[in-house]
Amino acid sequence: MESRLSAARNAIAALLPGIFLIGYNVGTGSITAMSKAGAIFGTDLLWAVLLSCLITYYLMSLCSRFTIVTGMTLIAGIKTYIHPTIALFFLLVLGGIILSALIGVLGIVADVLAVWSATWSTTGVSRNIWAMGTAGLVFALAATGDTGRFEKLLAAFVATMAIAFIGTMIIEFPGFATIGAGLLPSIPEVADSGDNSPLVIVAGLVGTTVSVFVLVIRTGLVQEKAWGVEDFSTERRDARVSATLMFVISAAVMITAAATLHEQGIQLNRIADIIPMLEPVFGSFALAAFVVGVVAAGLSSHLPNLLVIPWIIDDYRGLPRTTHSKEKRVLLLGLSLLSALGVTLGGSPVFLMLVSQACIAVVLPALLSCVIYLTSATTVMGQWRNRPRDFLILAAILAFACYMSAQGIEGLIADLSS
Repeated sequence: MESRLSAARNAIAALLPGIFLIGYNVGTGSITAMSKAGAIFGTDLLWAVLLSCLITYYLMSLCSRFTIVTGMTLIAGIKTYIHPTIALFFLLVLGGIILSALIGVLGIVADVLAVWSATWSTTGVSRNIWAMGTAGLVFALAATGDTGRFEKLLAAFVATMAIAFIGTMIIEFPGFATIGAGLLPSIPEVADSGDNSPLVIVAGLVGTTVSVFVLVIRTGLVQEKAWGVEDFSTERRDARVSATLMFVISAAVMITAAATLHEQGIQLNRIADIIPMLEPVFGSFALAAFVVGVVAAGLSSHLPNLLVIPWIIDDYRGLPRTTHSKEKRVLLLGLSLLSALGVTLGGSPVFLMLVSQACIAVVLPALLSCVIYLTSATTVMGQWRNRPRDFLILAAILAFACYMSAQGIEGLIADLSS
């Protein structure tokens, strides 16, 4: 019996890196992007979610192979084998995107808690107070620097999200014919209204799934696990679990939004518009379920987001990832204060999140080009370099990434000009 429990614990521990990435990737940004896409386009973009998850699986395994063979994270590899300036460019650009995402996620969580507080207090608690309190809580968690604890915590958050949205999808299931039609590639017609360009919505949907941050974080997690070439099968299994659950949860959110918000003509310009998505399952408790689900998603995004900048700085400097030093804790505190300040200055969290996700799609082709170079070089990868089949797959992925980047740029220009 004890041996079975030990084997089960080891199996779960082996999957925690993939679950960590689900908690990071399927957070508030993903829920916002999938809900917005489902509210406006119904299930028409399910094919894009499936394709994005397949691409994510392939790229996670590819980047993991690079780290297993070289022992380096992706940022360290770019600095060593390509050029330090290019690595510094990614560090600065990704840092800027993360700051926008920190403000957006914190704003969404604060808005949700402010709506909830109005149900048990005549005046409610302002979003600014919730923002500062949440930022302080996440800073306290991040300052401990315990990645193992983060993995377990985010696994609980992922389970909470999955129960809330998959349960609603089952109740409101639109039928296999509708799902099948959504899996056929097509570009939906441009929809009017809303505070984001439809191009930003589509680019954000792809950007939140095929995320450059997932690839960067993944290589660090693989390095921490000290996987070797004998662990390739373990890594691929972990990546499959991660990508599969990403698709299931993301698709559940989009389908739920299509069956509720889209049918009611709600465009999702405010985060509180998500509440009708949960009413079929939770009824009068929809607000409570909404608060738990979105706060769980928010924390599962905000916590890794806060850690990404210190982590990629360590990657660039070739140091082990840590947040224990005084320098790192000051940086974490500064990021927490900036995110709370960004919320107090106003702005639409939904808008910020989608812009952030679209920017990720814009950066993806540049990072992907570096990945292709690193994993193709015989001097870097030896016998584990890319094969002809890999080149064909990567060429198709790069073309798709460039197309979505162009969509994101066009949409961002339209949003900023309006």
